[in-house]
Amino acid sequence: MTESDRRYSLPPKIDSYLATLNRLYESQNESLLRDLVVNSTVSIHEGWDYDNWNGGTYGHAVTLTVTEDLYLRLMEQKDGMQTRLTTDLNKLDNSQNEHVSKVFIEMEPAAEDNWREETGVYRPRTIAPSITPEALQRIWGSEHVRVFLSHKATFKENASQIKQALARCGIAAFVAHDDIEPTEEWQREIEHALFSMDALVALLSKDFHDSNWTDQEVGVAIGRGVPLVAVRLGMDPYGVMGKGQGLGGCSSAKPNGIAIKVFELLHRRLPDKSRLFECALAAYARSDSFAESAWNIEHLLSVFQTLSDDHVSRVIEAYQANRQNKSSFKGSDLLKPLLERWTGEPWTVRSNELQRVAAESETEKAKIPF
Repeated sequence: MTESDRRYSLPPKIDSYLATLNRLYESQNESLLRDLVVNSTVSIHEGWDYDNWNGGTYGHAVTLTVTEDLYLRLMEQKDGMQTRLTTDLNKLDNSQNEHVSKVFIEMEPAAEDNWREETGVYRPRTIAPSITPEALQRIWGSEHVRVFLSHKATFKENASQIKQALARCGIAAFVAHDDIEPTEEWQREIEHALFSMDALVALLSKDFHDSNWTDQEVGVAIGRGVPLVAVRLGMDPYGVMGKGQGLGGCSSAKPNGIAIKVFELLHRRLPDKSRLFECALAAYARSDSFAESAWNIEHLLSVFQTLSDDHVSRVIEAYQANRQNKSSFKGSDLLKPLLERWTGEPWTVRSNELQRVAAESETEKAKIPF
């Protein structure tokens, strides 16, 4: 019998074994392993290796291919997870003279034609020569995330209010009638904004579709592959926009609500979350009232479920450097549980300073200020 004619009994069982491991990992709260076995594409290299022991033993290699986002989540633990899966699969199987020799975790290759555009942070080289740093500063300022607000002229007042609300979130927004200086050729300036934006927000008022400009602006966002957020303000998403559900529950009289929903949606869609953190932190650092300090904590920093030690230190620094933040009772009360969630340790506020509460002693707790 040739190798190509040999029939193995283990490979056809692999998928059912993965189903069993899904249930096992669920019961053990192994969420990352469970995500891996559920969301991977399985391929098997039969007869990966051979050993003469016990009349001949064949080992098979199992490859689990996952999407990039999942691969990045497990990358640091990949070696250990491969070993764990190999062991667990072999525990489930009693096939004679066969075993799983190795489990490989691989990342699904991204399409090579437009992956840069799909990141949402790509700056096309074709426009770089025509946009100077001074022009980018003029259009966007120094914020870390750039949003183009596409709207009809009849909706310009509301668009300006939404722009101001996004600024409270630390996001730079471009509104043509506000942001084009009289000395600039208006069409070129709009093109510069479109080809340097990180996302486009379409404010779908009832007459949005009546303008050729708005549809062209949406087309640029689709063509560049940047996140496109459709906000229903009297009109439902249409055309390619119709593939996704527009943001609802937004009143044109409540720009802050629109800004928060846009921020939360960008947090899900932009691959580089750190840039949105920089926006949120900058907004918190420059709070100019007690109420604004509390608003920034409640509606912005609470979006981030986990933060690195460095990020937590920078939040504390922003708290200590701004009197509005230090003196906002509501803001401090909201910040303490966030710090406890981020660090896993209790915090207190004494003398307008946030302090970590050491757990070694119940009677004399050491205070470790950032």
